[in-house]
Amino acid sequence: MSSTLMSASPLPSFVGGKAFIGQGSYEVSDPHNQSKVVHTVSSVTVADVPAIIAAAEAALPGWKATSVLERRRIFLKAATLLRERTADYAAVEYAETTSSIGWSGFEQMLAAERGEIATTDKSQKAYIERCPYGVVFGMAPWNAPTVLGQRACTQPIMAGNTSILKTSEMSPKTQMLLAEIFADAGLPAGVLNIIHVAPKDAPDVVEAIIAHPSVGKINFTGSTRVGSIIAASCGKHLKPVVLELGGKAPSIVCADADLKHAVSGIMFGAWFHSGQVCMATQTAIVHESIVDEFISLIKAHAATVRASGDPNEQVSLRGLFTDASATRVKAIVADAISKGAKIAAGSADVKDNVVQPLLLSGVTSDMLIYKEEMFAPVFSVLTYKTEEEAIFIANDHDYGLAAAVWTVDTNSGVRIANGINAGMVHINGATIHDSAQMPHGGWKRSGFGRFNGIEGIREFTQTKVITINEPHPYPI
Repeated sequence: MSSTLMSASPLPSFVGGKAFIGQGSYEVSDPHNQSKVVHTVSSVTVADVPAIIAAAEAALPGWKATSVLERRRIFLKAATLLRERTADYAAVEYAETTSSIGWSGFEQMLAAERGEIATTDKSQKAYIERCPYGVVFGMAPWNAPTVLGQRACTQPIMAGNTSILKTSEMSPKTQMLLAEIFADAGLPAGVLNIIHVAPKDAPDVVEAIIAHPSVGKINFTGSTRVGSIIAASCGKHLKPVVLELGGKAPSIVCADADLKHAVSGIMFGAWFHSGQVCMATQTAIVHESIVDEFISLIKAHAATVRASGDPNEQVSLRGLFTDASATRVKAIVADAISKGAKIAAGSADVKDNVVQPLLLSGVTSDMLIYKEEMFAPVFSVLTYKTEEEAIFIANDHDYGLAAAVWTVDTNSGVRIANGINAGMVHINGATIHDSAQMPHGGWKRSGFGRFNGIEGIREFTQTKVITINEPHPYPI
């Protein structure tokens, strides 16, 4: 499989257990050098959709009947293979995206729950079965292509569904590794199907797949803007959907916080992967009594963190994925500075797609940066006097994915966490955190539904109640 799929040119899709050449094509360029073509991709069009769905449909009866133990065996083998090939796959991701080598990773979870028994009337037993939806269509982004790609398809598959995974047009080869891994692990043909779609064809192809009667559920990870389009399409066709969208993660730093620990976690949360993470720290909300020391500590560390588009330069951060993204960030920073914000640490330096890490102080609610997701190594520091004020600032935006609270008083931390409208709040931990064992998802415009943990398995099942009744008279 390694020589026939990952090395093929153009890069094919993977349908029905084999390479699939679609009726379209596009080129993937080096994000740091748009004139350099990394590889050519064979992409699917609307005309290819029936064959893709037919492959997933054909595999469904057999996979649905496969025991949990057999599914577990395949996933254990896949996890082993991926660990063995981590270095090779990290190199693919590094070449295709703006990921650093350290960003690449994989977490695999193994869990399943088949059913429950409910107690009802004395003359009746009710069995609550969890059943797969059928074919599940998943869409994963480029910023964590392996981790987000695997959860989009593996969790539905664990639950007994078959899967169609649409790769990001920016990282098709990195996400194609999932086809190689699972084919080598023994996953039956057609259970996992991976397709590439050219940007110009994506709206029509996605709509055609969502509309198809055999597709039972959809999941999408990406921007809130595109997520709302996906949600509208699912609503039109009455299809359930899981959405994990943007974020504006706050970190509240209490007066009693271990400040060195808090600064370390906040810098990691704000600048790791150049801030291109939905859980990235966007706002540090620091008690006014310690803000000067907080900024001093950030300044001391900021000098050691730098971004570069040169793959041969040994730096912590690479560029953003597009020049347009960097231009947007530059405009938001300029808006803040024009309204009175100050550079507290780092530099407001943007060149091509490379954005240097930056901390702004003096940010107010009339500035774009106060509410907008940055998706860049840029964050703000605001101050507060009271706990209520800190919670208000933490909630004063449209997102609710992740947050953090830094304090030595755990009771106080839990109380503050309970006031924050977010899907996950970490006490004395960075906002960037994701575990295969814990449900992951957002509130508000960060989406709905959950990946990971038992909730992630249940998300891709629907309940069926079967009752067994003893003879009894009916009142008519």
